[in-house]
Amino acid sequence: MTTAAPPAPAEEAAALSVKQQDSILDSFARLNIWEGSIRSGKTIASILRWLLYVKSAPPGPLAVIGRTRDTVTRNVMDVIADLAPGAISYTPGAPRGKLLGRTVHVLGAHDKKAEKVLRGLTLAGAYVDEITVIPEDFFTQLLGRLSVPGAKLFGTTNPDNPAHWLRKKFLLRVDELNLYTVHFNLFDNPGLSDEYKRDTANEFTGLWYKRFILGLWVAAEGAIYDMLDEARHQRTAPARDRWRAAWVAADYGTSNPTHAVLLVLAADDTGADRLWAVAEWQHNGRDQGQLTDAVISARLATWVTPLLDGTGLTPVTVLDPSAASLRTQMRADGWPGLRSADNRVDDGIKAVASLLGAGLLLIDTTACPVLWDELCGYVWDDVALEKGIEQPAKVDDHGPDALRYGVMATRGIWRAWLPELAALTDDRAAA
Repeated sequence: MTTAAPPAPAEEAAALSVKQQDSILDSFARLNIWEGSIRSGKTIASILRWLLYVKSAPPGPLAVIGRTRDTVTRNVMDVIADLAPGAISYTPGAPRGKLLGRTVHVLGAHDKKAEKVLRGLTLAGAYVDEITVIPEDFFTQLLGRLSVPGAKLFGTTNPDNPAHWLRKKFLLRVDELNLYTVHFNLFDNPGLSDEYKRDTANEFTGLWYKRFILGLWVAAEGAIYDMLDEARHQRTAPARDRWRAAWVAADYGTSNPTHAVLLVLAADDTGADRLWAVAEWQHNGRDQGQLTDAVISARLATWVTPLLDGTGLTPVTVLDPSAASLRTQMRADGWPGLRSADNRVDDGIKAVASLLGAGLLLIDTTACPVLWDELCGYVWDDVALEKGIEQPAKVDDHGPDALRYGVMATRGIWRAWLPELAALTDDRAAA
């Protein structure tokens, strides 16, 4: 049996909203999709509808699908265990379980090859968690496997780029397809307190506020960190006796610049903890001549050692995943806490943006002038956006990349500050 995750404040005791009730009563199409923001109540409504379907579904195999089995367990099976403990029998990670006495296959769809696991199945019903992170080939194969007469699909998704295949090929064709869809935003959830909704809304800014709070399918455009504000984000680093943890994060280049940033955890003048970018080191191989890995390692040590002298701190060192040769050299040179950076670009940008938006990430621009300038000029790639792909322009991005690596390495700190963001990145980490 799964162990249910604790619900958000007050959510477990709340009655369903009218929108949730209507979505359960009206979802009798072949395809039924609840779409919208995080924490909007769409998952609870869709799962209750799925359980009603399982109870009366035509004979045949059923499936619950997500990015991985871990995310299925966390986002679906644990919720069912919380809502109706007697309805489920499932061991986390297992390929199948029981819902209301029916055998249910539990499938992960983490890449295009995953569609092979569907071959040979003839399904009477399926529930899909977070459809937008499922490969299109897998989803297409899944629809073809729902061939038992009366078979239905139920699923949820957060919004994405408006050019995403799910929106273009399905949601925008609701009048053409046997499809029911309903939209939710954060403020539709009656099970969350106003304080919780406000705090969660404050975790996201700009593009991600529109998507994850308002539930809008909006495109990225312009500056990535459009919330940057000199008055709010430029701060002189606190005294070193207030530093409580440190991270050295580096983006590696040979002909391109190598850029390192020192992040520290320290309290501000009010006593509240913040992350601070307190120093940077940069070498541009194109302009200044290329350095060997041994020289880069030595110069980084010469740069960071006096900064941490007397603090008693041993930094975690986070390197660009492509910097295998530098990592080997630094390991030989005895660098402590050496690790490869988490290079999930989307999640890293969301984390930096959310921390900036909440005032939890501050930049000492006297010590980090290049980083600040690059953050201000960090923009989406216009050519990629025209193709529906969201990625940063590869121009003067080494400082932002290093900062992103450092911020992702501090997830253990900010997960307590920004729990909803942490939940999103944890799910993707599991994938």
